[in-house]
Amino acid sequence: PVILPTGTAKITFTSGTTGTPKGVCLPQQELEEIAKGLVASIGAEYAAQHLSILPLSILLENVAGVYSALLAGCTCHLYSLSFIGFANPFQPDFEKLVHNLNDKKITSGILVPELLRGLIKVAELKGIRFPSLKFLAVGGAKVAPEMINKARSIGLPVYEGYGLSECGSVVALNTPDNDKPSTVGRVLPHINLSIRNGEIIVHNPAFLGYIGASHKGDFSTGDMGGLNENDYLSINGRLKNVIITSFGRNISPEWIESLLLTSPDVVQAFVYGDARPFPSALIVPSHTDADIAAAISQINKNLPDYAKIESFYLVPPFTPQDGLLTSTGRLRRDAILKQYHSLIIQEGTHDLLRSSC
Repeated sequence: PVILPTGTAKITFTSGTTGTPKGVCLPQQELEEIAKGLVASIGAEYAAQHLSILPLSILLENVAGVYSALLAGCTCHLYSLSFIGFANPFQPDFEKLVHNLNDKKITSGILVPELLRGLIKVAELKGIRFPSLKFLAVGGAKVAPEMINKARSIGLPVYEGYGLSECGSVVALNTPDNDKPSTVGRVLPHINLSIRNGEIIVHNPAFLGYIGASHKGDFSTGDMGGLNENDYLSINGRLKNVIITSFGRNISPEWIESLLLTSPDVVQAFVYGDARPFPSALIVPSHTDADIAAAISQINKNLPDYAKIESFYLVPPFTPQDGLLTSTGRLRRDAILKQYHSLIIQEGTHDLLRSSC
């Protein structure tokens, strides 16, 4: 038996990046408010055929997918994960997903960045286009503007957003009428937030508390961000993940990781470098012949000197089974640092900066 905050209508569990997942308690009225806000922001004219790509155990697909789609007049396509290519969610069959998107004339869907990467790769290799698609939301982790631009260049109408379980899913979203790549879009009309000491604070979260503990008042997101004069929100990474180099520079590892993931040779990346002169990376290559040194050198050209990757190691894939990835695909940073501690404290065998000097 557990004590639930009064008014709890739905419980969703956090991904547990730093520990045991928490049960987030949410009220019905606020969930409906978010769904209505999404319809108002995106526009009901984009409603037609929505494919639930993410499983319904993920809050984002509930609220931003099914709820808002139904309110807008969509037909929601709910198939088994194996039917749309996710029999193994960490080794998707992207050709099967592409087939379903085009065969069912799907107009909208929600992706996480790794799924967007897979769609881009298959579309480029096979020369496939998506004539029916009108709106693809992507969120769950930072997405480099280069990836958004690449997706759009091959006909994937991708728009980045941002949200948290404690805020009922979506907080901000780019849309066809209000779009600013490099940001996560405009804050939804019903959301009241501010930036305090670099951290995003939500003043009216759809959050009653966690299982066994109620919550009232502001919610400190733990995310670093900025808000411009037109209410476009930028995300700069997690406060607790910030790397402070020995030169005193504060660097968000998610920023560099998002750039690394724009390379077709990189499938996973983990950036570290606290108290070191420059950042380094653990890289999971996409294939055995991947030229990771060349890929990183290309990324370094677009980074300021203090953020250039000094060295890297090639490692096996991070998975939920080995405890290095959450069930939703996020890096368990503390676990990765512990697993590769002996490797990380060594000098890099692939030393990019020194070899180029």
